[in-house]
Amino acid sequence: MKSMISPVYFKQVPLALLTLCAAGLSVQASAAQAMHHHSHDKHEMMTMQETTEPSTMQSHSKHMEDHSSHMQAIKSMKSQKYKRSLDNYALPSLELVDMHGNQVNLSKILDTDQPVMVNFIYTSCTTICPLLSATFSQAQQHMGESDQPVKWVSFSIDPEYDTPARLREYASRFQADSNWHFITGNVENIVTVQKAFDAYFGSKANHKPVTFMRAGRNQPWVRLEGLTSGAELVAEYQQITR
Repeated sequence: MKSMISPVYFKQVPLALLTLCAAGLSVQASAAQAMHHHSHDKHEMMTMQETTEPSTMQSHSKHMEDHSSHMQAIKSMKSQKYKRSLDNYALPSLELVDMHGNQVNLSKILDTDQPVMVNFIYTSCTTICPLLSATFSQAQQHMGESDQPVKWVSFSIDPEYDTPARLREYASRFQADSNWHFITGNVENIVTVQKAFDAYFGSKANHKPVTFMRAGRNQPWVRLEGLTSGAELVAEYQQITR
């Protein structure tokens, strides 16, 4: 299949920091940011020691440790090449809800002749999810208009919090066009979707960056495990649509 990429330059994505992260922050910038947060967190901890109960302090300390570990994991992933594999997934027929509050069926969303890209995010995430979404935004804007546009699909893995209204606000933040669909639903069905893609890691706190794409109906899924840039995502798309 001939690639449909149009010669459109990358546009600036809102939240410049996220765009820089998706393109690859420099080690120096990351270190400076880490030092800033460390200084702020140290001051906050000193204040809490004077005004809070020990149990609250312990809980806050544990949260800081978890966040620090998460950030270290992201830095490690950014320094490594993502892993690519081909997979076939048996996708169930499930009733879900889109960002406009409409009932939608999983099979109708993904069983299409259009090229499809899929990821899993949640709107309150401050680490991996903004990077995944900024990457989708960059790649989408770079591809521009074509005779066979890509269908972009982001499933929320926090459906209890991610209402259609929150998904619409999140979509606007990343300049999602009409081909980018944000999907939520009940917890059981969302977990089933994750398991169908072998992308369920126990809880949202343990989620990993995984992106899926395929050229069309009955084609194998390409699984990209790890963080990619917008340019890498476009290159992978070109490879499966040649």
